[in-house]
Amino acid sequence: MLTVTISDQLGNQMFAYASVKTIAQNRDESFSFVRAENNLINDTDKQYGNEIHTIFPNTKAEFLTELPTAITHTWEEPPLKERTANYQPSALTVPENTLMKGHFISCQYFWENRSQVQKWFSFPEDMELAVQKELAELQTKYPGRPLVATHFRVGRDYTQQGCCLADDYWFHAADEVLKRCQNPVFLLFYDHKDEKGGVVNNFLQKYDCEVCRGSLVHDLCMMSKCHWQIICNSSFSIMSAVLNANQDQTVLRPSVYPVGLDFQKDDCFAEEWISIPARQDPASRRNCHIQILKGKIVKAFYNNHS
Repeated sequence: MLTVTISDQLGNQMFAYASVKTIAQNRDESFSFVRAENNLINDTDKQYGNEIHTIFPNTKAEFLTELPTAITHTWEEPPLKERTANYQPSALTVPENTLMKGHFISCQYFWENRSQVQKWFSFPEDMELAVQKELAELQTKYPGRPLVATHFRVGRDYTQQGCCLADDYWFHAADEVLKRCQNPVFLLFYDHKDEKGGVVNNFLQKYDCEVCRGSLVHDLCMMSKCHWQIICNSSFSIMSAVLNANQDQTVLRPSVYPVGLDFQKDDCFAEEWISIPARQDPASRRNCHIQILKGKIVKAFYNNHS
């Protein structure tokens, strides 16, 4: 048996599940997952929540509330700074009955098993029907025009923690789409939009767009149905492209994935996706430095008064 600890937001949960379940299947072993206690959740769906076992029906049977007593070993993903790739071959050769800890954010773990991953993360039927209806209405409104799912992660958690991309990435990506197809319509999904200004509003002003933002599960489902996708540095965004079963799918992704003062490894993306020049937003990186400095000051204060 292999058991994985699922943690943090939905995209991270999906990567860990898909990666370790693929490893278990390739070894003809059983698979289960447990949920870690954490508060790193920035969004939830009013109907489905924010857990893979409450969203995707095919995962429910493998969710355990307690660690199995059969587990006798633990394997933990090396820290980001200590690894050269997210894909770790040693994860494939762990002993039986191992608890697997990490996010496993590499498409390499499961890319050859992608069709199975798509089945594991089949959406609830009512969501599938609602999204298909919405897309059909958009195709009627824009006959013959390509629909390009475009995802922005620009909320406070990203801007304050050094994770935000510079705005020009989305414009570079959109301009590349315009070179490759005629008269596209960009369907916008985002975690935050300023009342005035900001990258989402500026994008709306420059290109033909439809704001399609809905709930957490709606957005993941709808993005995964579009033949064209502009994704960003987000495991949720990447997973929407992984779930895309269109044979003529075209995915544009950023050349970098900033994570605070570091960068996610390049194998978090699929090799076949189109890399668009991107850079970390300087203000976001500055904010990260400030947050780290504040943390050190607070820690020093408590150490001096304890």
